[in-house]
Amino acid sequence: MSYKSFLIITCFLFACQNNKTVYKPESSGNINTVTVVIENSLWNSSVGEAIRDAFASEFIGLPQQEPIFSLKQIPLSVFSDFARQSRNILIVQKTKKDTFMLLRDQFAKPQIVGRFLGSNEEKIIDKIKNNKKNITQEIKNNDLKEKQRRMKISLLKQEDLKSLFSIDLTIPSAYKLFKKDKNKFIWFQKETKNGSINIIAYQLPQKKSLRFYSLDEIIKTRDSIGKLFVPGRNKNSHMITEEAYMPYRKKVKLSGFKSIETRGTWEVKNDFMAGPFLNYIIQDTLNQRIVVLEGFVFSPSSKKREQVFELEAIFKSLKIIKK
Repeated sequence: MSYKSFLIITCFLFACQNNKTVYKPESSGNINTVTVVIENSLWNSSVGEAIRDAFASEFIGLPQQEPIFSLKQIPLSVFSDFARQSRNILIVQKTKKDTFMLLRDQFAKPQIVGRFLGSNEEKIIDKIKNNKKNITQEIKNNDLKEKQRRMKISLLKQEDLKSLFSIDLTIPSAYKLFKKDKNKFIWFQKETKNGSINIIAYQLPQKKSLRFYSLDEIIKTRDSIGKLFVPGRNKNSHMITEEAYMPYRKKVKLSGFKSIETRGTWEVKNDFMAGPFLNYIIQDTLNQRIVVLEGFVFSPSSKKREQVFELEAIFKSLKIIKK
């Protein structure tokens, strides 16, 4: 073997040794599910109550109570192998240190791991209360990305949103075009075992700031659209905002655009139909207009958290195209 060949092989082997990457399996688990690694004694104490209060509180905007996350508790002794591949993990332990750590992709990827460590129950509860907002948002974002990844496996092929409103959404192929009013309104629907999931989109003619859209104005706008485009089964019936419950409104950013998110429940005037809705009013600064995206679910006698979460994942895939 020549010196040159020996040198090349040596350099190759050295490079391989210094470029070792640690293999991490793909994370797994149901959307909106969190594995809580905690000893049974702590889970059944005030610490467990604090965890449930923080991470299994009510999912806003549903007609029946459902938790933000489904919690799956396991003790430390069984936290190994497949359990470590959960996409969202909370580890709660008594230790000498009092600290909270947010880790990404520690055992698998993508993965969020929150560690709540404390020398006593009060210290642990303090860490949970102080960090619940941050870790909740991280877990939600992690699951939104996973939901969008799954939706992209089989996409609905359509150009109507682009041609009518210059927008694009990641919509699964299970949805079908249900109704279209040229230049005004479009409606996609996915049939489910107990009903349907619906997506509507339209743009508002008035060029007003988002400050104009108080909760009363949002209700008035969506009720007028319901009267025009979303009829009920009976004569003179149409979708309205349910009058018995006040919707939740907050300012957000959707794909970088200032928006207003509204969650609540709808009903059909002069009929017995109801369900949750998710509405986004978006200030489109590229085209100087207001775009509205709304999803609503009709699924009597069944849970609706996952269906509303699917709508949110679709809407947060929004792309606005300059006309």
